[in-house]
Amino acid sequence: MQATYCKVSMPVKLPSILFSAALAGRECPDGWESGLFDKNSFTEAQAGWARTVVTGRARLGGIPVGVIAVETQTVERVVPADPGPPDSSEQSIPQAGQVWFPDSADKTAQAIEELDREGLPLFILANWRGFAGGQRDLFDGVLQAGSTIVENLRVYKQPVFVYIPGGAELRGGAWVVVDSQINPTHMQAFADPRARGGVLEPEGVVEIKYKQDALITTMHR
Repeated sequence: MQATYCKVSMPVKLPSILFSAALAGRECPDGWESGLFDKNSFTEAQAGWARTVVTGRARLGGIPVGVIAVETQTVERVVPADPGPPDSSEQSIPQAGQVWFPDSADKTAQAIEELDREGLPLFILANWRGFAGGQRDLFDGVLQAGSTIVENLRVYKQPVFVYIPGGAELRGGAWVVVDSQINPTHMQAFADPRARGGVLEPEGVVEIKYKQDALITTMHR
């Protein structure tokens, strides 16, 4: 039996479409194309908060599970105006996809804690390039939220499956936060052959290993 696939014609980034379809499935001209979980079983939690991370609950073979996934497109965080100062105004702050910001890291940590209390197995669809490292992010507690993710995974009492989908990547501090060695008796990590992972991106490895004298030698070769 030959598999059929939907044709994507929407003018948006392809990885985001496929990542959403991987969670909840999608309608195709030939019928329903299933995602990772049972049809119409995925329910997103706290959808309006920290939208660079998607958390929710679903069913897999009828078994309730928790889900943490990643938004790959840039989203906007809206900070409402302070009603006190007269010169205060609403701010719209863009947040890049595949990055943990203070709010999304906090959302991830809270979701892990809640799902553990509910006794649900956890699926983490990892596709992060790391944590936001700006001064404002550090002041807002991005490192503290990251350490809370590690602590909540360390004490998680249900199975945890970390999966890097095809075309996704896991880099920098994000690799350390979801490492299976944090809780080796309950956590397992899997990766698609087309996924990429490592603490440093290729550009960073080249800058470290390929020094300036070697670069000049290559230029004159």
